[in-house]
Amino acid sequence: MSRFCLTVIYLLFSFTVLFAQEFYQNRKLVKVWETPEGLNVPESAFYYKKEKVIYVSNIAGMHNVKDTLGFISKLNDKGEFIEKEWVRGLDAPKGIGISKRKLYVTNIDEVVEVDLKTAQILKRYKNPKVVAVNDVAVDAKGNVYVTDTKTNCLFRIGKDSLEVFKQAEEINKVNGGCVYNKQLLFGSNGRLAALDLKTKTIKILADSTGYLDGIVAVGKNKIVTSDWKGKMQLIEIGKNIETLLNTTPLEIYTADLGYIPKQKLLLVPTFYNNKVVAYKLND
Repeated sequence: MSRFCLTVIYLLFSFTVLFAQEFYQNRKLVKVWETPEGLNVPESAFYYKKEKVIYVSNIAGMHNVKDTLGFISKLNDKGEFIEKEWVRGLDAPKGIGISKRKLYVTNIDEVVEVDLKTAQILKRYKNPKVVAVNDVAVDAKGNVYVTDTKTNCLFRIGKDSLEVFKQAEEINKVNGGCVYNKQLLFGSNGRLAALDLKTKTIKILADSTGYLDGIVAVGKNKIVTSDWKGKMQLIEIGKNIETLLNTTPLEIYTADLGYIPKQKLLLVPTFYNNKVVAYKLND
């Protein structure tokens, strides 16, 4: 065989290896469904067990511009539309949480409270320290916590305003948040951190995680995270981090994750790809 042929074979093999490393889907993930056309820059997918409904925030316009183009979609647990624009007139809505029959969604520099029954906006919560609120997490008592990507604060919904719940240097560029085991989990400086909701102490659960967008608990000491650019990881506390999905080379992003526990379905908003994709997570 000629040297030229050997070179071509080597280059093809190298490209194949590189391709396999970049485009990756773990065997633990099985794609179940994806939404039809109609979403517009979906950022967050939140599953509400009591209604068996998925709420999806749609930025629609720019992520940091008050243009009233944003809306919230309402889907069933098969990814089919119940109402495409259930709530309209929002400004780049992102993280969603539900407490006491009220839906809370971040809205650039405020959090908007929506009545689940009427879809009417009831309140807007603000704080002078807020710059770019992003995600919402709710604890067992119904307390609503809010992250901010531009400050070193974690906030909590008060009676009429956003209150600073914790301010610290360890809270840095926080995007996703999740309440698990009486702790608020969040990503900071490429690590998964946990804030004890009683003592407000912070500890590091995992290093070298990358920038974390979505964070959901999927089992005892098992956390799935997304890094927005297209990578999803399974983090078992005290064990190695396992990559579940990497669509970065396809420019298919993985934004703020949702989860349907009974079906073991991860809900992945793909941002500019305008879909929510559901994957079953197998053991």
